[in-house]
Order: sequence, then C-alpha cells, then structure tokens
Amino acid sequence: MAEMDVGSGIELLQQRAKFVKALLIAGLVLVVAMLAGEIAEYAGIINLEEIDQSPLARLYAATALFSVVVTIVTFIAFAMWIYRAAANVVAAEVSGFEYSAGWAVGWYFIPIANLVKPFHAMRQIWNASYGQASNALNHGDPLLTIWWTTWLISNIANNISARLSLRADTVSEAQFATMLGIVGSLVSLILYSAALRLVDRITTAQRDRLTAAHIFA
Repeated sequence: MAEMDVGSGIELLQQRAKFVKALLIAGLVLVVAMLAGEIAEYAGIINLEEIDQSPLARLYAATALFSVVVTIVTFIAFAMWIYRAAANVVAAEVSGFEYSAGWAVGWYFIPIANLVKPFHAMRQIWNASYGQASNALNHGDPLLTIWWTTWLISNIANNISARLSLRADTVSEAQFATMLGIVGSLVSLILYSAALRLVDRITTAQRDRLTAAHIFA
C-alpha cells in the first residue's frame, strides 16, 4: 500500500470515522432491540421454538441475524479506522510510538495477546493524536479503560451465551444463556457509546493537533 502524507491520511480518517459512527449508532439501536427481545424471551413472552407461529419470535430472530451482520461490518470498518489512525501517527513520525498500522489491527487476532495488546496500541494512538510527549504515550484515559473493559465483557458474555443456547437441554439452561445475553447487551450499550466517543475524539485530535505537531516537529 502506498504511503500517504499526514494531511491526506487525516482526511481519509475523517471519512472512515463518519462511516464507523453511523454503524455504531445503528448497532446501538439494534442492541436496544435485542435487549428487549432477550428480556421477552427470558420472561417467556417469546419462544424461538414457536418461530413459525409467532410474529414476535420471527421479528426477534430477524433482528438477531441483522445484528450479527451489522456487527461484522462494524468490526471491519472499525479495524480500517484503527489502521488509518495508527498509519497517521507513523506518518507524523511521533517519537516513542511502538506499533505499525498493521499490528495495531493484527493484535486483535492473536489469542491471549488480544486481551491487552489492542488496548495498548489504542492508548498510544490516543496519546500520540493528542500530542503527548513520547514518555507519556502509555498513560491511560478513563474513556479508553471503559471502552476496552466493556469490549471484553460484552464479547465474553455474548460468546458464552451463544454457545450455551446451542447446547441447552433444559429450560433453566436456556434461561441462563439468555440471562448472559442480557448482560452482554447491557454492557454493549456502554461499549457502543464509549466507542462513538473514542472514534470522535481521536479523529478530532488528529485533525486539530497531529498535523500541526508534524509540521512544527
């Protein structure tokens, strides 16, 4: 991929940020819809075993399928935004930045390391975007901690819920799986809100500060 100057990279980052934020807003709406469906399922109002006879069950199943699609697209778009944000920091030659654009995304796919490395990379992107000194790139911001903590919790809860629901043999097992899904959805409400703020603030910081920092370095 051809290298891009900082100014052009920031323009591309802003374009990607608009798309990511639109997807996150759509995802937030779908999380609310899923949460309502999960609560109804837990209360016995919706029964997915009666999907052919129940309009509510069909709507809930369709919402769940659409939510999966939007989640996948959002993850891809978010990864592309991260790549560009990191590439801009690299292009600006920020001292002390330890990640390539590729590895800022690649660490999400490395087991065990993906529990901490993506957070470390995002923290350095955040601080570099705000013009922090090289010895302060590993200092945290509360928003970063909220975003990463809710990311881990929601993914763990939703993955366990999905696995248990496929293997549930009793009503109590199915209800426990649904309860975990409710937990995942509640945490996702915070996650999507935090991700929206994260994308907006880093994009704005790069637009307002990274170019100037590069020019006057």
